[in-house]
Order: sequence, then structure tokens, then C-alpha cells
Amino acid sequence: MSAAAPSGASSLKQSLESAKESVEHFSKKVGESLEDGLERLYSVLLEAPKITLIMMLLMTAWFANMGTSFQDQIEDDLEVFLPDGADSTDLLLEVREEWSTDIGLIYIQTSNARLGDDQGYNVTDVRVLKEISWLEGDDTNIENGTMQRGLDWDKSDRGVNDGILWVISPSQVIKEANSTDSRFNTAFCDQVLQERIALNIGCAERVDQSSTGGEYSIPDDQDRVDEIVERLSGSLASLAQDTNGDGKWDTAVIVIGLHHEMNITGEWADFKEFFAHIDEMIDPENRPEWMLNEPSGTSFQQTGLTKVLQDVSSAIFEDLKAMMPISIVIVVLIITALHRSLKVVIISGLPISMALAVTFGTTVLLDITLTPMIVACGPILIGLGVDYSLHMLNRIEECRGKRLDELAELNHTRRRQGLAEEPVPDLWDMEVYKAATLEMSRTTGVAVFLSAFTTIVGFSVMIMPAIVPVIPIRTVGMTLVIGIMCTLVFSIILVPTLAWLLRYHKRENPSMWGKVGRVPVKHFLLILLITGGITSYGIINMDQLDKPITGTSDAPDGIESLNTLATYSEQFGGGQTSMFIFDATGRASSNGTTQIRDMPVLDEMDRLENKIVNDVNNTTTTSLITFLHSIPVVIEEENTGITLYNDSMWGFLHDECWTSEITEAKPRCTLFYAMDADPNGRIGWRADMVDIIFDSLSDEVRSMLLNSNEGKGLVYVIQPYLNLVYAGGLRDQIDDILIENNTLVGTSTSKLTGGLPVSLDINKGIHETQTSTTLWTMLILTLVLMAVFRSPRLGIITMIPVAVVILWQPLLMQSGDVNVNIFTAMIGTIVFGIGVDDAIHVMHRIKEEGETPQGIQSSIEHTGQTIFETTVTTVGGLAAGFFVSFPGLENFFIMMMLLICFAFLTSVFLLPSILSASKTASAKIRGQPSWRDFGETPILEEKVIEAALLD
Repeated sequence: MSAAAPSGASSLKQSLESAKESVEHFSKKVGESLEDGLERLYSVLLEAPKITLIMMLLMTAWFANMGTSFQDQIEDDLEVFLPDGADSTDLLLEVREEWSTDIGLIYIQTSNARLGDDQGYNVTDVRVLKEISWLEGDDTNIENGTMQRGLDWDKSDRGVNDGILWVISPSQVIKEANSTDSRFNTAFCDQVLQERIALNIGCAERVDQSSTGGEYSIPDDQDRVDEIVERLSGSLASLAQDTNGDGKWDTAVIVIGLHHEMNITGEWADFKEFFAHIDEMIDPENRPEWMLNEPSGTSFQQTGLTKVLQDVSSAIFEDLKAMMPISIVIVVLIITALHRSLKVVIISGLPISMALAVTFGTTVLLDITLTPMIVACGPILIGLGVDYSLHMLNRIEECRGKRLDELAELNHTRRRQGLAEEPVPDLWDMEVYKAATLEMSRTTGVAVFLSAFTTIVGFSVMIMPAIVPVIPIRTVGMTLVIGIMCTLVFSIILVPTLAWLLRYHKRENPSMWGKVGRVPVKHFLLILLITGGITSYGIINMDQLDKPITGTSDAPDGIESLNTLATYSEQFGGGQTSMFIFDATGRASSNGTTQIRDMPVLDEMDRLENKIVNDVNNTTTTSLITFLHSIPVVIEEENTGITLYNDSMWGFLHDECWTSEITEAKPRCTLFYAMDADPNGRIGWRADMVDIIFDSLSDEVRSMLLNSNEGKGLVYVIQPYLNLVYAGGLRDQIDDILIENNTLVGTSTSKLTGGLPVSLDINKGIHETQTSTTLWTMLILTLVLMAVFRSPRLGIITMIPVAVVILWQPLLMQSGDVNVNIFTAMIGTIVFGIGVDDAIHVMHRIKEEGETPQGIQSSIEHTGQTIFETTVTTVGGLAAGFFVSFPGLENFFIMMMLLICFAFLTSVFLLPSILSASKTASAKIRGQPSWRDFGETPILEEKVIEAALLD
């Protein structure tokens, strides 16, 4: 048995060696086939360079024509930023099926807001209320044209015709209260009231629509308005404010529930068009004649989260569009300055320009949903495209110069030997150029391909839904992957072709790069200590990446809707609207109508809302209960004129007279005692009263707060914009109340969704994306590099410089004005994608030259300059970010520029320092002298040379 073991081990070893030989043989065959293919490709391309260029231009023109409409692919709706699988996302979509989740605001200021000192109009003055009512739409202007009939001209359409489901404002509440008398009495009489009760409340002659009650419009009589305001008992406080402290309400707001699918109206395709319609409506020139004749000084400003998102997205998109030409100009100037030739601008610029055109055309062709962030891909792809072009161009020139130098040296030797010289071909000899191009394809071309491949693999992490739940980041990843593929193809085909057509010849490398190449060999320990210290400090400050996403501090300057929203939030303690569903569909109705109309259901809703308002700071609610508490009910006995009841709808349903004993001591209970004459008594009447009160509510209020079947109610939760760390605790409090405190059998509540939960989930999704994409990219790229270099050691060493740069990112975020946002969340993966290119080129050249002091020095001397040129060019392209007005975007580009510079430094100095350190340590362990070059040509130290000369 013991003899069998060695035999088995030997057999396994032979199998492994055989497998290794097979892989090497296969790789050799693939390499030879690829080389033959490239030789044929470049032979064809260089035989007819002009035809090649024309064909590529024609193809690009077709894609560019497709790409002219790529802006139509851009989606700036809030929904696209929601992380996949988040609770708030699913709940928001559920709410959207029956209610509005897109909220608009119109911020209103009367002349008193500017004048103060009790001058100017009050919000509750008839003149101001009529202006607000005209804008909303009411019974007096419903028959007018599109620009004069108000925004919500169809109150019962649930937004299908006018795009608006509901409106809340001081004007709307007053109109609701003004028209309640008619609707309440009508509903009262519809229950055959006069036949069931021995009191005369005027059912024989129903209340006419008049200026004193009933019409859904603002009364002409100021006394009537003041009476309604007084009866509302402070219900307008959340909709109107006194901002200058002179005792007059000078500022108000119209809250609008928007239909999510605006194209259902047949008039507006999307929110952008509808918001433009609102701007036209509130334009002073559009006011009716009675307003223009006597201007009140009332101003209207459109705002709200949905509007702000539209404006911010548009501002970002315009910023990035304006940045592109600036970026191109800077890149052209830098390339010209570095190479002192406009030919290089064309050789490196034309392929990337064509690649960009094909990339954006492809997004349209594949119908990829984009976001405004997509334009950020432009400067990144410009940097990568210039990188590939310059590496290939410089290597072609190096190979050609080397070949000609070898011939010159050979002829020099032959002259000394008295032999005839070999013919030296012209600089532009086709065979020499083709040979140089093929040499490039076998060396730097491989490195370019590997760097593009690894970059594509790295950016592919951003596409995976399991890793990146945020769609905008996935679309950026997809666009970058397509762009890099296009950039690689155009660079491979066009760089040699254009260089040949333009007869480009490169000047010699500056001698300084030879000295630079010695630094990581001589001073590797110092470089490692400095890098280690900075990296350790970065690790200590990793919590900087956990900063919450901020709002206005990272937003573009000069966006009026955003500034208005911030003002509204400060003045009204609102602006962020969340919501939850109260579901009673699992409960059997006890009054023969809908589930929500049961008293126990209403009481449970009221209890939950009170608990939320009392237990959670900075929080108020609006629901059906709010309106029942706010709207007054007046019932009078026609014969005597005695007021039988005067209180709110909610107070009426919960009056003690429903259950108190009959006694003359409570004359106000006369109405309730009269109900006992009915067969069902007061109990039956109370159930009927719920129906009567519900029927008294306008269609607008019911569409806002109830679903069409009245089995579910929607409760709006209003909060100001708060720090997300603090606000996250409030959300948890509310969710705990909703989940644990629902006590009525057959009813349930959803968790909170809408404004706050969506903001928190977006914040969480972006932070998780920032971490997961960085870790997965690093892991996947490390494995890929191990395979590419066929060495785990070289794969890890190549990855270390890029990983170190990522660990330096927290240090850049220590600045108080740098915060996490959806742009900075992508930095890790993007820097990996760009930085790994530099590391691959350095490592590939070191493998080519040999892991020796001479090999390292030579690699840095030849590759370092090109990496420097590409880094400066990329950073120059990104420097156009200084011209954007969006601080969050500016921070993104500044951090990208710095990290790309760091990636250059770590690739050129840290990577070879690690190799030098490992070789030095290995030499000492083995007892080898430090002056040897580890098996290659020795590099003698200066002292050794001096000693030899003295001898």
C-alpha cells in the first residue's frame, strides 16, 4: 500500500504537467492566430487607409444620427432612483395604483409679505382667495378655456382629464366648508330624513346654491369668509403662515396631487410639459381681466419635490452638456502642449469622438433608459480613449525608431569591418511601419487590450442588479461598458491608420524619465513607508464614506424651485410628504356600506394618527379624519330657527348625545332624542350619519384620501426636510407604531412610504452600492489579473496600487463641503477601471523587460511618460468640472481628478517599489549580493565601479 502512494502522486503530477502543456499549447495557437489576424487586418487597413477612414466615418455618422435623440431616453422621475427591492419602492407603487404619490406645491405670498406693518392683503381676504381659487379651478371658471379654467378643472376625474387628483389650500378648504352646507343637507334629506324624524330642517325645499353657502367657490361676502375661517378652528394653520409677525397671514401654499402618468390626459406628455403649463398659468400676464385691472401683488411660485427633481436633473444635464466642449478644448490644448503637434490631437481625438457617437447611438438603438448622470460618461470615456491611443501611438513610434536604430548600428559595425552597408529604409517605408505596428500589437497592444478588458469587467459590476440596486448607476455602468468596447475597437483600427495618413513622427522622450525610473528601485523603502502611513490614515477615516446624502448643499445654485422648497420647509415645517395605507378590506362592513364608513374603523385611524403626532417629533398627519375634524356642520330647526347642532363633522359623530340618557337638562340633544322615534333608534341613525357625512365630502377630498371602493384610506405624514440620520429614527418610530399598534380586527396598516422612506432607501442604496461595487470590483479584477498575468503574485501586486488609491478617498471627503451623493458613490469603481489601466501597462512592460533593476527602470522610462501624458489629459478633461454650477458634481470631478493623479503615482512608484522590495528581501534571504540584477545583466553600484577603476 505504501508503494502505491508515490505512484499515485507521480501520476497526478504528470497529469498536471500535461494539462499545463495543453493550456500553453492552446494559448500559443490562439496567440499565433491572433497575430496572423492582426497582420492581415493591418495589411488591409494600411493598404487602403483612406477607404478605411471613410468607411468608419460613414458607420459613425449612422450611429450619430441615431444618437441625436438620446436625450429622449433620459428619465428624471424620482422612481428611477429607487433601489430595487426596497420596502418603500414596493409600497410606493402600491399607493400609486389608487392615489397620487407625486406632490406639487405652489408657494404663495401676498403683498403683506413684502410690505409688513399690517399693510397689504391677508391670505383670507376674499380678493386673494379668489385668485387662488381661480388658479385651482372652481364653479365660476370651469367653462373657460385651457388657460383660464384652473388647474384642477375636473374634480371627479381622479386626474385622468386634468392631470390632478386633488388640491389642498386655504382656498380649497374654505370652498369645501362653504359647499358642505348644501351637500350635508342634501345627503341628510336623501336618507328620507323628514319621514323619519319629527323635526323640520327644510328638506321640502333643499338649500339653493348661493353666495352664503353651497357653491364650490369663494363667497363674495368677506363676513361669510371670516365666519368660515373662524368655524374651521385653526385648520388653516398648516396652509397659511404669518411670516413677518404683523398678525396677518401673508404666505400660503397650494398642495397638488399629480397623476403619475401625465400622458393619460392627452394634453401633456410628461411632468416637464405639465410644469411648463403651470408656469404659464401663474404667469402674471395670464391673469383674467379683473385681476389685471386691480393687481393685488400676490405672487405664485411653483415648487415641490417632483418639480425640484425635474429642475435639478435639467440643471445637471445642462451643466454636463456645457462641460463637454470645455473638456474637449482643454484636452486639445494639453495634448498639443505635450506633443507639440496637432496631429496627435486628431490621432487620439477622432477615435474617441467616433466612439462617443456610436456609444450614445447604441443606447438609443437598444432603448436603454438613461438618467442625467449619463453625460458624466463623456469625460471619463475621453480620458480612457486618449489613454489607449497614446499608448499605441507611442509604442509604434518606439518600435519603428528601435528598428531603424538597429539598422543604423548594424551599418556602423559593418563600416568598421569594411563591409558593405545594408540599405536603410525610409522613415515612411510601409514594411517598417507595418512591422512596428505588429510589434505594438504584440506588446503594448496586448496591454491595451488587457486594460480595456479588465476595465470592462470592472464596470460590469455596476450593471449587476444583485450588487447595484440603483438604476441610474447601472445605466452609467452599461454606457461605460459599451463606450469602452467602442473606444478599443476604434483605437485599434484608427490609431495606426491616422498616424500613417498624417505622417506622424514622435520626438524623443525627455531624459528625465530615465532618472524617474531609478527612484522606486533606489528608494522603495521610503515610498512604502509614506504610502503605508497615508493608507493607514485613510483606513482610520473610512467612516467619512458613511456621510448621509445631503439635499440643498449639493444642489446647483440658482434653482428657484429648490430655494422656494427650502423656504417653505422652514416656514411651514413641511415639504417632505410620506404616507401609509390604512386597509379595512379584511373587515366586514357593519353598516351595510363600505368598510371605511364604519365608526370603529374611523376611531382606529384617529387613534393611530394621534399616537404618531404625539409620539414622533416634527410630524403631522392629514387624512380623512383631518377633514372630519375641520369641516363644520350646522343644523337648524326651520320652524323655530333654533340651531340644533353647530360643530365639526367629527364632533357630530362623537357627540355624547348619541349615548346619553334622555333628559331635559340637555336641550342641545333634542335632535338626537328625536331620532329615537325611528325603529333603529339613535344607533341606527349614527350609522346612517357616517354615510351622510361621507356623502357631504367633495369628490376631490374623497379621491385624495380614499380608494375608489372605499376599502382603504391614505394617511399623509408631513415633516420638514431633516438630517437623514435623525429622520431615520423618526421613520422607525412611525413604522413601529403602524406595525405594532393596530388593534382593530380586520384592519391593517402598511409601513411608511413616500418622501422620507424613499429618501432613506435611496441614501441606503447609494451607500451600499458605494461599498459593494468597490469590494466586488476589487475582488473580480484581482482574479482577472491573476489569470491575465498567469501569476497570483503579479495579479495581487498589480491590484495593490489601485486599492491603495481607493483607501485614500476618505481623506478627500474630510472637507466639510464634500458629501456622499449618487455621483461620488461611483468613484470607487470608476477609479478602479481607470487606475487599473496604468498598473497593467506598467506591470506588462516590466514583464516584458524583466523584473530587474534595469527592467524596472526601462519600463518606467518608456511607459511612465505615456501614463503621465494620459493622466494629465484625463485630468484636464475632467477639469471642465470646475465650470459646473452643481457642487455635488463639481466635488465628483475634483475627487476623480485627484484619485486619478494618485493612481498615476502609485502605478509608477508604488508598484515597482513593491517589486523592488520583494526582490531585495528575496536576495537577502538567499544571501545574494545587493548589486546583482537577479539573474539578468548586473547593475553595478557606483562604489564598486570606482573600486574597479582604482584597481
